Amino acid sequence: MSVPSIIQIPALSLHAIDSTAVSQMQAWKYTGIMARYNFSDDPFEQQWVCQPQTGYWQVRDTQHELTGFAVIGTGAQTAGIHYQANAIDVLAGLHPDLLGQRRGYGFIHQVISHAKKIHPGKRLRASIPSMHLAALAAWQRAGLFPEYAVISADNTPFVVLLA
Repeated sequence: MSVPSIIQIPALSLHAIDSTAVSQMQAWKYTGIMARYNFSDDPFEQQWVCQPQTGYWQVRDTQHELTGFAVIGTGAQTAGIHYQANAIDVLAGLHPDLLGQRRGYGFIHQVISHAKKIHPGKRLRASIPSMHLAALAAWQRAGLFPEYAVISADNTPFVVLLA
């Protein structure tokens, strides 16, 4: 049996977030360690997320289905973690129905590519809950590597990765 030498990365695109995408994301329900990423149904949150300075993006597939979201910039930072100003923070959230299907790497790869396009030459940083082993593996496969471990404001252990 041969191993394919080419990794197929799904065709995804990032677009400016809008209220329709945020409404859909507010209905998503993550469980377990991912529950920290649930959106509230507060209309103020929807207005806030749609502001360009928050750094939120919607991620869509070739059928224009919303597959997740990304945050690029300080909005991707985790509360209670002290960050140096030496990198652009990145967060990627895959639709909860798509978790566990081995789509993380391709999704993260597209988010990183977009972040590099809008912030050329800058280092990228992601903060991942240390018990989320699949996410840590996907981010490392995409080229970010552990820099240090830290505890967030809610006492969750995180690994901060840099590229």
